[in-house]
Amino acid sequence: FGEDARAKVTTQEVEPGKHNCILTFDFGAGKTLVFNTHMDVNNPSGQAWGFDPFVPFVKDGRLYGLGACDAKGSLASMLDAIEKVLDSPEGICGKLILTAVMGEEAGGLGSLYLCNAGLQADGAVVGEPTELALCTTHKGTYMRKVSFHGKAVHSARSRMGVNAIDHAVLFCEKYMKLQEELGNHRHPILGCADASVTLVSGGTRQNTIPENCWIMIDRRLLPGETHQKADQELDAILSELRKEICGLNVTVETIVATVPSETAPSERIVQCAQSAIAAVTGEEVQPTGFCGGCDMSKLVNISHIPTVIFGPGSMENAHAPDEFVDLGQLEAAEKVYERMIREFLRAANV
Repeated sequence: FGEDARAKVTTQEVEPGKHNCILTFDFGAGKTLVFNTHMDVNNPSGQAWGFDPFVPFVKDGRLYGLGACDAKGSLASMLDAIEKVLDSPEGICGKLILTAVMGEEAGGLGSLYLCNAGLQADGAVVGEPTELALCTTHKGTYMRKVSFHGKAVHSARSRMGVNAIDHAVLFCEKYMKLQEELGNHRHPILGCADASVTLVSGGTRQNTIPENCWIMIDRRLLPGETHQKADQELDAILSELRKEICGLNVTVETIVATVPSETAPSERIVQCAQSAIAAVTGEEVQPTGFCGGCDMSKLVNISHIPTVIFGPGSMENAHAPDEFVDLGQLEAAEKVYERMIREFLRAANV
């Protein structure tokens, strides 16, 4: 985008060598709309890809490659939509801000920086793979590393040691019961909250009682749930474990902590999105929930911007080997994004 496109381009260095890129398009007095999506991708290390994830290609109506779905597809469609608007800006007033951020996969570092720096707007659209569904709520992500510490001895003298893996196993059994309990309460859109053990590592060699074992617990929060509530759940489990294991030695470290968010169906950004999707797809859509965490949490909870999530691609392909995005969805998303801009920034709405 050149000067004739009225684009003001700025960058924010959030971490050394890692920047947010912000494009601002000023159409005069009016409302402000933010398009937000992320440039970073999931690390493919350890996955079994059928091709080089860093060499994109098109086959059978799909674009394959790392990040194609999550979320370079959304970024490409947003850029194309903006270009279409700039080619014919008649009837548009206000400001459009595209925020291509870093660090979303690490808990939303880029958008956190952006919002803490004072981002303000009347509405926002987060580009994530929703398969062209309109999402107005999502779960919070709370990941903690729970480390158990024991005493290493030769395995032939096992009773003289303290097996950290044994302690972790007992913890996992109790954490599975929490998952069952969470199933008793449902959000009208998102369903149940989640509590899962996602990583485990322990021991040093096959003939030594392990003195250390750590696990990662992934707690997905519903709107209304807090990190404090999840901490209390964990404290209760550890209290039970201490009654069963004399001298239990355990430490807890927070890895990722985002909060859930929700936008009311009555908000104008929701209504504009519904109208745009219906016009492009020919189908009336009702708001649904996004199954993962995303940067909507920062936009809503820090900057207080009514926000929706929408984009091409499926979450089934996000973070998965042989990632792809459907070219038809890319094209449809571009048209929807363009209509969202034109409707939200329509001169009559100033």
